[in-house]
Order: sequence, then C-alpha cells, then structure tokens
Amino acid sequence: MRILFLLAIGSILELALVVSGAAILDDRAGARVTRIVNGGKPERGREMIVRHGCVACHVIAGIGRAKGRVGPKLLDIEEQVYLGGVVANTPEGMIRWIGSPRKFSPATAMPDLGVSEQEARDIAAYLYENE
Repeated sequence: MRILFLLAIGSILELALVVSGAAILDDRAGARVTRIVNGGKPERGREMIVRHGCVACHVIAGIGRAKGRVGPKLLDIEEQVYLGGVVANTPEGMIRWIGSPRKFSPATAMPDLGVSEQEARDIAAYLYENE
C-alpha cells in the first residue's frame, strides 16, 4: 500500500511539472535529467547568446568564442540546483533569471541585458540542450 501511495505521489508531481512547463524527464537509470523549455527554440537561443554578449562572460558549450571568465561556466547547467545561487534551476526560473538577474540578486555581476521573455526562453532551451 505504501509503495502505491509513493508511486501515485511521484506521478502527480511529474504531471504538475509537465503542466507548468517545467517538465523534468529522466531515463529512470539516473544518468541524465532533461529540462524542457516550452516554446523555446535552441537554434535561436544560440544566436541570442551571441547577440546579447553572453559569450563575453561565460564559457558555453557549442559556442567556441564563448570563453569568458567573469561568470560561471554554463556547462552541465542541468546539474545545478540554483542559478546565480538564488533561483531554482527550472525552465521558468532560468527564463526569469536571464531576463532580470538583478531583480533576484542586486549584487550579481550579471547585468540586465534587455533580454525579452522569448529570447530568454530560447537561450534557456539552448543551454539545457547543449551541455
């Protein structure tokens, strides 16, 4: 009975994440967690990363000129629990962080770059897909 209860709770939580757009899928072997950014276009995200100058401060997978030393390396971003040390690492959390980092951490070195919500969604999709 206890096992059925735990399975039901797990299914409810997974459904809630999918409905909220913060889907987290795993292969049940524990090897990889994938976050899905609803409405995000990774190919456009790559372009936005370069356009907004993220490459000046970060090392970013798949972008050779992204060799910055100011911000953290954005490799294996899916494994991070928090973004900027203050925002939960979920698709919606990342979108909000990219769009307004100083709203969450006024002392952060990351500037508000005028990234629109769609651009942040695309950037998040790229970062989660290209670790």
